[in-house]
Amino acid sequence: MLCMNATAETRYVSDDIFIYMHSGPSREYRIIGTLDVGSPVTTLTYNKKTGFYQVKTANGKTAWVKGDQLQTTLPAKNLLPAIQKELQEAQIKLQNIDQKNSEILNQQKQSIIDKDNLIAALENEKNSLQENIIELKATNLELDLLQDTKDERVKMEWMLYGGSVLFFGLLCGLLIPSLPRRKKNNNNW
Repeated sequence: MLCMNATAETRYVSDDIFIYMHSGPSREYRIIGTLDVGSPVTTLTYNKKTGFYQVKTANGKTAWVKGDQLQTTLPAKNLLPAIQKELQEAQIKLQNIDQKNSEILNQQKQSIIDKDNLIAALENEKNSLQENIIELKATNLELDLLQDTKDERVKMEWMLYGGSVLFFGLLCGLLIPSLPRRKKNNNNW
């Protein structure tokens, strides 16, 4: 019997439904029990000739099993619940992220709508102010024209007043000397 000491490693029963444990390093030895899928065992020795490992089970029982029925990683049957749990957690996270993204998208849409409304209000106010500017310019032009005509009228009035004063001054200057003078009475009474 060729047996080699194998370093103590944890191995797992492969994805078969169960495997038989034998009392010796081949199938010719008596079956002394079974191991379920995913059961951890510690390898003790390895028989190169038959390909059997001597293993120690979790409850301390020692037996021989075929080497190709053991694997170093957990079998898919044992990993499936953990993977399903991770998948479920990932789906929940994804739903939360999707919900947050939807909320952010809605906030951004509302922000765009608010900004568009503000832009429209500012455009209306701008147009109104431009109309007011045009009206004020027209009013200012009218007032400038009125001011110019008022200045002309004031000048004209001053000329008329000056001309009237000159005319009356001349008239008085010409008429007063030609008025009969009263004679002075030399009455000494």
